[in-house]
Amino acid sequence: MKAPKTANICINILASMSHLELLQYDIQKSSFEHMDSEEFLFDPSTREFLEDDEQFKTVIKRLFDRNKIPYRTPTSLVFPSFFTRQYSIPDDLLGEDLTTILVSEAERFYVFKKVDPDIGYCAIKNNQILYTAYPKLTLDIIRNAFIDLKIPLVSIDCNYTATIRGLVAMGVVQQEIANQLKWGVLIISDYNIFMSIVEGSLIEKTLEAPVSLQNTEEDALLSEVKADFQEFFGFEVLSRIVIVNNSLKIYSPTLAEKLGFQGITDFFDQNDATLTSRGAEDAAFPCTLEAVGGALVRAFAEVPAMEMADPNAMDNLVDEGRKNLIAYCLIGLGAIIFLIQMGIGSLLDYFTQNENAKTAVLQGDINTALNNLSIVPEIKRKLYIKQAVYQNYRISNLVIKIYKSLPADAWLKESVIKSATDLKSIEVNINGSTLTPDPLNAFVKELNNELPTSPITPTVTPKQQDDQRYFDYTLISSPSAQRSAGSP
Repeated sequence: MKAPKTANICINILASMSHLELLQYDIQKSSFEHMDSEEFLFDPSTREFLEDDEQFKTVIKRLFDRNKIPYRTPTSLVFPSFFTRQYSIPDDLLGEDLTTILVSEAERFYVFKKVDPDIGYCAIKNNQILYTAYPKLTLDIIRNAFIDLKIPLVSIDCNYTATIRGLVAMGVVQQEIANQLKWGVLIISDYNIFMSIVEGSLIEKTLEAPVSLQNTEEDALLSEVKADFQEFFGFEVLSRIVIVNNSLKIYSPTLAEKLGFQGITDFFDQNDATLTSRGAEDAAFPCTLEAVGGALVRAFAEVPAMEMADPNAMDNLVDEGRKNLIAYCLIGLGAIIFLIQMGIGSLLDYFTQNENAKTAVLQGDINTALNNLSIVPEIKRKLYIKQAVYQNYRISNLVIKIYKSLPADAWLKESVIKSATDLKSIEVNINGSTLTPDPLNAFVKELNNELPTSPITPTVTPKQQDDQRYFDYTLISSPSAQRSAGSP
């Protein structure tokens, strides 16, 4: 099977509920890149954090930073089961919303009398449903932590389906899959037991049972597990049994002997002495099976996830990226405009001072010419020049005013400022865009204070691009334009 290029980062909440585990698996190379873990405690009975919410984010952040993984890398999450059941949909409910049905089903049980469940499910053999229910409040806190860190959660799965997927991915049951043989899996922790019969890679039957917390002695626990094992598997003909042991109270070879299964038995002890991710010096395995299954959640479609993630996680990330790009463009454009303002302002200040000096000299020349009874055409020529200089002075002030008064959330696309032939009015044509149109009124008022005639006429048009609303505006001041706009 060709593995798609999808998320290969998994954060696994270990079945001991004492650590967060990180796995980076290179699907193309079929190799483990980074395996790491860090302590973070959950309440086994409620799944609430035993540390504050910010500490959870801090631990996730440290795992990503320590292994040099970018935050925007698509990531899957695996959590230990809180409540998992097999369910057959009644005929009279076919066609109804399945999530609503499963929420109502979970709420019948005592564990969800005081807390709301969040549901994930998948189809298994014989049109059955395997669903898992988790306290919604805690899961929302976990989701929000990833949102705050800008880490897209593309999958949230239960450790049971993730473990089976991990066994398939690691080739442990390769013979069973190739020949569509039945095999069994027993997953045990200090809090519950999960048993499943799998045909090839298709889950056929499951059972989850709590472990009695009163049984702290190994013999008592072994007897409890054996009773559940014999009741569930009964007289099934199985090719092999795989025992995944997440408990520190039970020794796997002793458990295998106690169960008395006569076929092939594989067992995986997943603790701090056997896992590279837990820092073991002489580790038997690189990481937990559920972390492998979580990292390969999209690569083995035959073992579906009991999915609880937002299906639009990647789309939301892209949308946010677009919004950020627009914001960065606006910031960059604002910086450019600011520099232009500074540069033009300095140049125009110099120009204005220079022209004022020339105007003073010109006025002196005119006075001298008049005093000396110079010829009238020369006087008219010099008066016209003075008027032109003064008009330039007004245009200069207007240009400075445009760049100094431009609203912070507006930008220019084109600005044309020119004098009328008679030097008595100034024609303005400004085009640009703004995020909000309200500040334009004050902007237009500032510009009108600099115009001798023909007040500016604004036109605003709403626009929409990539969920970003903005407005194009046109500011026009010219006698011809006003006459044309007012004509019937």
